[in-house]
Amino acid sequence: MKEEIKYYLEAGKIASKALEFAKNKIHEDMPILELCNIIENFILSNGGQLAFPCNISINEIAAHDTAEPYDKRVIPKNAIVKIDVGVHIEGYIADAATTIALNDRMQRLVDATKKALMNAIQNIKPGITINKIGRIVENTAKLYGFQTIKNLSGHMIKRYLLHAGKSIPNYDNGIETVMKAGEVYAIEPFLTIGKGYVYDSDNIRIFSLKKAIKHKDKTIEEFFNKIWKQRYNLPFSLRWYPEYDLKKIKDAIIEKVERGEIIGYNVLVEENKGIVAQEEHTIIITENEVIVTTI
Repeated sequence: MKEEIKYYLEAGKIASKALEFAKNKIHEDMPILELCNIIENFILSNGGQLAFPCNISINEIAAHDTAEPYDKRVIPKNAIVKIDVGVHIEGYIADAATTIALNDRMQRLVDATKKALMNAIQNIKPGITINKIGRIVENTAKLYGFQTIKNLSGHMIKRYLLHAGKSIPNYDNGIETVMKAGEVYAIEPFLTIGKGYVYDSDNIRIFSLKKAIKHKDKTIEEFFNKIWKQRYNLPFSLRWYPEYDLKKIKDAIIEKVERGEIIGYNVLVEENKGIVAQEEHTIIITENEVIVTTI
């Protein structure tokens, strides 16, 4: 696994630097499209590839939001902004996220989420069960007076596969699946002042293919072939492909999403519109240590 670890560490270093870069660039009234573009360009210019579109999820939006082509939205005043980046080197993925509070009143929520992440990582070792990690995250949240998001979780990662089977809950779900040496995970607490659950909004801005797709329209089929060749199952954003008729392409994609042939990642919103914070690191479990690739 020595060569794999090298790639994971390289991707993690770029992801960490990208988040630091973003912290220094973000400001109120900044166009979300600009923020996504400069973060993604930073990743590419530093030798990484995009494992998924940069997520910019604001306030009660928990995850899966990104800029669309020609997006006019801006960072609101006093916003709580979650930035989630994915970097890969030869398919070896680093997934990392942080929350930036442009409102001092929510800094305690951000601090609690950081603490929950570090408490979880410090207790991970081969043989620990996933519910114990969830319990640590949940107990940390409660100490600060917050809820975890029960229907969002961390996840196992494999080469070119962002969600690779095992999930790491943010509460004690009673499931005693074991974490093993040789496995890679994104540990990802979400804390909120709200109810502790998210729902699927109607907005879908990120997609991924399950397989190569045929289409009667040759231009659309060419687009799908390009995605599959470049990304396999990795998520993508339409704004990356301005050379196409994106309205036509999106209509075709939504039709495939409705048929279950393409995955559409609905923007996730906290049920009570409660503010949400997120922190995330990617780790590698070995027999002797846990390597955090994204610090």
